[in-house]
Amino acid sequence: MNIFGKIIGVFLGYLFLGRFGAILGFFVGHIFDKGLRIHLYNIPRERTVEVQHAFFTATFSVMGHLAKADGNISRDEIRAAERIMSRLELNEERKREAIKLFNVGKEPTFDLDAVLSHLLQTCHQHRDLLRFFIEIQLEAALADGALQTEEQRILLHICQHLRFSPQEFQQLWAQQWAGQAFHQWYSGQFTQGAHSNAHRSYAYGGQQQRAYTQRRPESTLQDAYGVLGVPATATTADIKKAYRKLMNQHHPDKLASRGLPEGMVKLAKEKILQIRAAYDLIREARGFR
Repeated sequence: MNIFGKIIGVFLGYLFLGRFGAILGFFVGHIFDKGLRIHLYNIPRERTVEVQHAFFTATFSVMGHLAKADGNISRDEIRAAERIMSRLELNEERKREAIKLFNVGKEPTFDLDAVLSHLLQTCHQHRDLLRFFIEIQLEAALADGALQTEEQRILLHICQHLRFSPQEFQQLWAQQWAGQAFHQWYSGQFTQGAHSNAHRSYAYGGQQQRAYTQRRPESTLQDAYGVLGVPATATTADIKKAYRKLMNQHHPDKLASRGLPEGMVKLAKEKILQIRAAYDLIREARGFR
């Protein structure tokens, strides 16, 4: 949170105009802080295309590099890449480009550090955008149900190169693992336009989906906690705090304004829905509003 402008505004306002000046200075400082926040956290419009290209290039080339990490590319890893491409609804040209990048990443001469350095520089070190990139890589790497030793090493290297600590990597890994387990229940409960008297409605960006309130196994509730990155013993306040933080980090409009490729915004919307479903499951189990 930026408060520098407010502090200076209140100080100068009080110094010259007393209490009224302090109030006026606060509001002037708030306007300054808001403008500073926009300047610091949003990529200039003219550079959005450059960021989108860097993100798209890194996503599929690094995905190919990870798939080749243990020497063999499994069918699950190929299917994971294909599923992500399908979810992005790429046209034929972009799909060919994604496949080409995936194959480039498989080559022994692929320069992982150069790609990561370019991504870091181009994205202006926006952690939310870089975090989403890591989550996509984790999703693809976990497609076969486990992380091999070499995959773990490369993913940890990716995180550290993008300035995420080993502890943050472990947290992201745990959340992604829980998210994929939670998705097995979540995807079975959500359907478009289903007919039922017992349902809960969710909407994001005009998309309406419904979740049936069937009996849920205890393991699913544990996975929901994992999605939010909190233990089952967490306080209600900590759960709400984690939920708000994740919703802010994955807000599609926010990520798009920072250069997330247009097609990948759909992945962010899917993530938002999953986070919201996990939170609601915990909220209903605990009985808080």
